[in-house]
Amino acid sequence: MSAASLPGSWEDQLASLRRLSVEHGAHTVVLRDPLNLSWFTGAKWHVPQTLNMACFDVVISGLGGPQSAEEVRIVTNAIEAPRLRDTEFAGRAVVFDAVDWTEDRSIRLPSGPGVLTDQPNGGVDSIDGQAALAAIRRILTPDQQQTLTGLCADLARITGRVVSAIRPGDPEQHIAGQLVAALLDEGIEAVALFVGSDERIGAHRHPLASAKPVQDRVMVACCGRRGGMVGTITRMASFSALGAESATYNALLRVEQVFLDHSKPGAVLGGIFSHGAGAYGDNGFEPEEWRRHHQGGLTGFNPRELIVSPRTTLELAEGMVLGWNPSGAGFKVEDTVLVTADGPRILTIDDVWPTLAVGGRTRPAVLEIH
Repeated sequence: MSAASLPGSWEDQLASLRRLSVEHGAHTVVLRDPLNLSWFTGAKWHVPQTLNMACFDVVISGLGGPQSAEEVRIVTNAIEAPRLRDTEFAGRAVVFDAVDWTEDRSIRLPSGPGVLTDQPNGGVDSIDGQAALAAIRRILTPDQQQTLTGLCADLARITGRVVSAIRPGDPEQHIAGQLVAALLDEGIEAVALFVGSDERIGAHRHPLASAKPVQDRVMVACCGRRGGMVGTITRMASFSALGAESATYNALLRVEQVFLDHSKPGAVLGGIFSHGAGAYGDNGFEPEEWRRHHQGGLTGFNPRELIVSPRTTLELAEGMVLGWNPSGAGFKVEDTVLVTADGPRILTIDDVWPTLAVGGRTRPAVLEIH
């Protein structure tokens, strides 16, 4: 990632950490959780993309009082320090603390009274800040909302372009490769990617791309990350007319409409889930269809930070991000949604993709390619 593609400032995040430090009597915050690293830095915290393992930690000191100047320290190893300095943190006011690759970098992390950490084993007498940091992280700053909006527009456009180019006989794996390449060309990492065709769409709700060639229908679902933010999208194409099945897809969009209609600040996620799950039976699906696949939940810094169930008690707030993904009868719909005071705002918009009007919203149609 170039410095130009990183968030311009972390002042909003620092302001939140200052307030948090005062509330908890802390002067230092240690961030190790990849979600918190994405939230604070917007940087690529990984080396292998397939592992949820960060290659650096962040220590913010001098918080909670005027006794010392604030400092952001990046704790990493000697292998990663040059790359992080030249790319992820180029031009940013940080101090690097690099250990030899043979050492455990945790020895450089402060602990004890006055140190708030996002790790349950952050040291004797350290302050457990996991829950408080998660609550802050889940409400995007204005800069983060802008970053996510740009990411989602690009994600929708690129996904739509790749799906529109699919033809019968294309192997699912080839389609996946085309999408990964197109996303990387614009600095987006595919952190989750599913390509399923024909009978696999309904049979395998998470269809990892296989060698199977597409025959009549294809579904592509992708979670893309850039600048620490994650957007999610699903698009479908058919090489024959949907005919009577168009009514089934429209019914699924009405199920999604119920999820969206209830996605307002102050709503409890478990209650939204119950309304949405109940809409399956109301729209001609088996009433227990929701049990065959989760319905989505909170996103923003992870494909799904929180998968919603009837027992989820978290209350929605303005600035949170959702990815509902109802599915049934071989169809699925999914977009990234920002919770606003005026209701849910769909971010993964592609002006070229065909649409349907459902519940006063513009929703993606199944692309028919003849």
